[in-house]
Amino acid sequence: MLRFPNPGSTIANFVAVYTAAFKALNGRVIDLDDIVREVVAANLATSSGYVGSEAVSRSTRKDRSRDPLYNQMKMYAELFRTLGWLHPTPTSALNFTFTLLGEQLVAAGPNHYWPLLRECVLGISYPTRVLTVSSDAQLRPFAFLLRTMRSAGGYLSRDEMILGPLSADDDRTAGDLSKVVKKISTARKSQKATDTALSTLSAARAIQVNTLQNYTRWPIAILRDSGWVREARATYGNSESYRAFALTDLGHETANLVDSAVDLRLTDVEALSPSERDAVASIAHYRMLERAGYDVGSVRERMNRAQRIAEKVLPAVSDHTRPLLFSPFQSLSVADTTRAFPSSAEALAGTKSTDVGSPMRAGRDDRSHLFVSPRFVAASASPTSLVDSVRDELRQLLAHNNDARSVASTFADRHSSDSQDTFYPLVTHLFQVLGFRSEHSRAGVNYQRWDACVWVDEHALPVEIKSPTEEEYLATKAVRQALENKIVLLSRGGLATTRELSSLVVGFKLPNERGEMSNLIDNVYSAFGISLGVIDLRSLAYLAARCVKDSVTLDAGQLAQLRGFLDV
Repeated sequence: MLRFPNPGSTIANFVAVYTAAFKALNGRVIDLDDIVREVVAANLATSSGYVGSEAVSRSTRKDRSRDPLYNQMKMYAELFRTLGWLHPTPTSALNFTFTLLGEQLVAAGPNHYWPLLRECVLGISYPTRVLTVSSDAQLRPFAFLLRTMRSAGGYLSRDEMILGPLSADDDRTAGDLSKVVKKISTARKSQKATDTALSTLSAARAIQVNTLQNYTRWPIAILRDSGWVREARATYGNSESYRAFALTDLGHETANLVDSAVDLRLTDVEALSPSERDAVASIAHYRMLERAGYDVGSVRERMNRAQRIAEKVLPAVSDHTRPLLFSPFQSLSVADTTRAFPSSAEALAGTKSTDVGSPMRAGRDDRSHLFVSPRFVAASASPTSLVDSVRDELRQLLAHNNDARSVASTFADRHSSDSQDTFYPLVTHLFQVLGFRSEHSRAGVNYQRWDACVWVDEHALPVEIKSPTEEEYLATKAVRQALENKIVLLSRGGLATTRELSSLVVGFKLPNERGEMSNLIDNVYSAFGISLGVIDLRSLAYLAARCVKDSVTLDAGQLAQLRGFLDV
């Protein structure tokens, strides 16, 4: 099975980590400690609950395998290499340079990176010269995931992804796809059949089942946040229900696109002469950028020259009606990309710079003849993501019943069995529907004490969340934890906030008897001057439904100063 590390963040934070490292370090040969330093400086990583230099100090170990920040950045770096944004140097797998593709992603900015990120994800294929993997598979994994979902009823569960496309040996023929779909169909007879198949795979690969499942965290985050899939329910052959991910319209469209594409793999391109390889790399790179909304006019003549060379050896690339699926910075060796896209940063060929205070020795100016500009407009550039699925769910409920309170009750009932993995993101997406920036924290990471945050202007309100499977009715313990969240945030920093801003609790239902919780909230305010606000899912869903229906939202000042129960 393909093993994707899980550095533990939202995709937005994942991109922010790369952006922070790129802006501080582009043009140098760097190592993981350089990335740690800059990511911590940007308040995007902490250690033992601390930020800044104290975080680095508390994390650093003589045995680097026991250094939390070092190993977290190692996972990030592996995924950045997988996407083609970071390249190892020829002399060391742990020294890196930033790529032109990575620079193009950073240029898109924090609100418009998804079109290119989707292209980078589809560009991932194995084998690759950028990354050593233990598998011999010939796979374009995310394209194959989408194609498999379409052929397997339009949906897959996490375990079906493991059993099928992520464990396939090859994906290049119709027979390969049929074999995977058949395996999934067999597993869908019952939960027992799925568990048996997983156990068999686990024994064959000598990898524990929970480890196999952990390898899917990043792929699932990509699939969901890209807007290719939405959360759904499916049934086994014996009518048992289980959680799955269903293709959205965008997912179906993308599956059809990759089916029609000219799909080049490493072996196809490495069979060419160096000049032919350079031409194919150039065409593939700029066509990918063009599909993602970049203006390639400045390199059009370069593309035309490369086209004339490439179509002599690969006639299929002359068909402009078919997307060319090949990501050179993900697949080709550093030597190949340096030759095809020459820049001083990549031509350094490998000694790490020790003078981190010196001006960058290379950067955008060195790539000005290769760099192309994004041409996004705000109205069309916002990515389709899971928040759109929540908004669509509310719209569908409103279409059947235009009463927002009834819709909120139905919405809450639908999510009455949600676990942490589903409920915590759901809460943040409801806040996003209301127009607030909101992010949930990585599950199980102690230094992210709060479960989520909501921003009012530039200030963060920590959110303690209790899913229905943790407790159906909110208890006073959740209020105490909300107080702890605020104290930790005020004392350790990491996010901008003030003492006057509320610390929130969001859960499935309010307690039947609210007196004890109300008294505790009042006592906390009297003793510490800290406001604690409590919101149940129905109230939050009601506000979101009103936002979708009537374009009204919760006053930011009311949310920021909430003390006690939110009354809607």
